[in-house]
Amino acid sequence: MQLTESWRDMFPQSVLDRYEFRETRNASRVMHTLEPKAFDDLVEVLDGFWLTMDKLTTPGGNKTVIAAELDDLFRVRGWREGQYDQDLITRLTLTPWPTGQERHKVIETSNSYGGHKIDNVLGRAAVDVEWNPKDGNLDRDLNNFVNLYEGGVIDTGVILTRVADDLRYFVRDLIAETKAVQVPEHCTAWRERMRKLSKDPMGTSTTSNFGKLVPRLERGDGRGCPILAIAITKKCYVPPTGTLDAEVRRLAAAM
Repeated sequence: MQLTESWRDMFPQSVLDRYEFRETRNASRVMHTLEPKAFDDLVEVLDGFWLTMDKLTTPGGNKTVIAAELDDLFRVRGWREGQYDQDLITRLTLTPWPTGQERHKVIETSNSYGGHKIDNVLGRAAVDVEWNPKDGNLDRDLNNFVNLYEGGVIDTGVILTRVADDLRYFVRDLIAETKAVQVPEHCTAWRERMRKLSKDPMGTSTTSNFGKLVPRLERGDGRGCPILAIAITKKCYVPPTGTLDAEVRRLAAAM
């Protein structure tokens, strides 16, 4: 599938400078035209979001502080989490041979699909936040968007994720520097946080990223649904105002 580039004209330069974009079927223009409030919200969220040392060195769980913050930025603007469900009934009716001795025979099956969550929905726009998603999450998101689009529920789907190796190596080095800072013995909460923090949280083979999402768009996994893919890059990082050592000790003392 040929990718489009309406995003170049739709987003302000302040956003284009810090994120990477790909899209199918002019998704940015479609969203801007059909759901202008949702598009304006998306621009505001991207423009106001920054990575910090504190965020990048907080151990994740079911949802990292970064993904949770992004979801909250949408929720305060009126977006809501949605659950996708679909029930499909298939019916085959056999017409009797005209002898008068047969009756119509009906063969019917019922299948239920879905049970998946859409992170943020406003009007006919949907945004899934996948900061460091497990393998399969991207396929699930695309499948959800396709079914919701073909069912007439949404007009555009957005996946907000991260770039691959460039950001991975940056975060890995930042974590190493952070772990190396010596803090007082009584800062037990910070020491426990560092113990739980992986040395390379983005380095596992079971996670996905922008580099794995783009080929899915190119091969047409979004089918007819306009899909906008956005990647957070290391240009979203803002360093501490002082030294890294001083910031670590400040955070450790605050905990």
